Formats: sequence, structure tokens, C-alpha cells
Amino acid sequence: MKQENAISIIRQVIVDFMNTNIDDKYPIEWKTADTLSACCINADKDLLKRAISNLIQNSINHNENGCVIYASVDDDNNTCKICIEDNGIGASDEQIDRLNYTPHYMICDTNTTEQRHGLGLLIVKQIIKGHNGKILIDHSEYGGFKVVLIIPK
Repeated sequence: MKQENAISIIRQVIVDFMNTNIDDKYPIEWKTADTLSACCINADKDLLKRAISNLIQNSINHNENGCVIYASVDDDNNTCKICIEDNGIGASDEQIDRLNYTPHYMICDTNTTEQRHGLGLLIVKQIIKGHNGKILIDHSEYGGFKVVLIIPK
């Protein structure tokens, strides 16, 4: 791991999604303050890109009718907060609690049309744990799903 600018990494992931002709029903909005040009963390760039890609892909996978995906970075003194959220269907309070407090959670019952949550997030959790960070899952202020990655500088 080495010092990396989280803003540059996340912008690159967004550009990569846009270059793959992401469906128009999944616009990605950059919500980071224009005054913040860098948030440097000790990181494995490829793993962090994978974590962000997984979160964006989760928004796409779990919102078949489309959603706006919001990405932001905030420099919070000793940490860098990376937030990926959407205005999609979100998750129930129970699902969010399980995602936050159960090591590995997947919605899985006999109904094969039930959406699954967990595997992509499990990978994200492992990546962030490897960066000595933490992950918070919640309802988005935009009405959907929100994941905040908190990584120490």
C-alpha cells in the first residue's frame, strides 16, 4: 500500500463506468465539494477501485428500473469518508441491520426472485478491513441505499 488520492481513484472508477456505456437510467452524480481536490490515504489502489466498483454495481443490480447513483468524498480530519448512495428501492431496516452487524448476510429463501444482498458487500468489507477502515450501511437521504467507507489517513 502507498499514499493515494481517494478522489482520483473514485473519479477513475466513475469514468470507467461511463466508458462502458452504462445504461442512461443509471446516471452517476459527483457530490464532492469543488474545494476538495485531495483526500490522501494509505491504500491499495486496485482494491479500493474494486470496492467502489462493487458498490456502484450493487446500485445497478438492485434497481432494475434505474436510479441516480451519488458518489462523494469528504476529508474528515483523520479519515477519508467515501460515500456511494442511490435513490433506488433501498433496503428495509432489518436488512440494513443485518448488513451492518452480521459478518456475512444474504437474503436467500426458496423464492428465487428474491434479490440477494451480501457477497459484493462482503468483498467491500474485507477490502476496507484490510485498509484499517470501517463501513457503514444506511438509508440514503435520496431515498435508496447508502454505504460509507471510512478509511484512516
